[in-house]
Amino acid sequence: MRAVNRVVGGVSRRLGRPELLAAVDETARIAQREAIGIEAVLAAVLRDGGIYVDVGTNRGQVLAEAARVAPGARLIAFEPIPDLAREVERRFPGVDCRQKAVGARAETAEFCHFRKLDGWSGLRRSPEISDSRGDPEYISVEVSTLDAELPDVPVTVLKIDVEGNELAVLEGGTTLLERARPTVIFEHVAGAAELYGYGSRSLWDVLDGLGYRVYSVVGEGPVAREHFARDPRIVNWLATPRR
Repeated sequence: MRAVNRVVGGVSRRLGRPELLAAVDETARIAQREAIGIEAVLAAVLRDGGIYVDVGTNRGQVLAEAARVAPGARLIAFEPIPDLAREVERRFPGVDCRQKAVGARAETAEFCHFRKLDGWSGLRRSPEISDSRGDPEYISVEVSTLDAELPDVPVTVLKIDVEGNELAVLEGGTTLLERARPTVIFEHVAGAAELYGYGSRSLWDVLDGLGYRVYSVVGEGPVAREHFARDPRIVNWLATPRR
């Protein structure tokens, strides 16, 4: 079955048809459902415009969906890798793209950029990616906080994809979350969080303390603390403020 998946995966990538791999692979099927879920959340919450903030925008994959479903929305992106930040600026001329990482405090930090797998890059190096697979380089990046960057911005949707550093992003944005009450779309995998010295329950606790409920991005939930991030195949989550 793995051989079949590799063949189908190659064909699906060449044709731009991810549903082909999803038809034979459970993990790909879940990923496709999550991508559809993210698109649905963006379309629903940004239907009247608003402000979309993308932390860890990479090449603008989710940013492109926000721009598509909400052409009138204001878009703000954070991407610390210089080449990718410039690419986002070229692709999305109207986006406010800031070449910064986001964390719990302002600092200058070392950042592991995987040149062959830039989506795995982060402030901590993932042990899953070898030198040959990732071609790592270590760069110095500016780290800021959401509270410092967006002190008076009424954020509508906040998306976070920072390869395990989600807790620090939230800790540096508590004032924003308490004030603006945005819908939060975030990637979280327990193993990646361990690189930063915290567990999934700590992240759940912060969101709960800020008055948020946690769901899978396809709508399952609310997810109880003891069940959050127990299935490693589920990587995208949704946090909505309690009213």
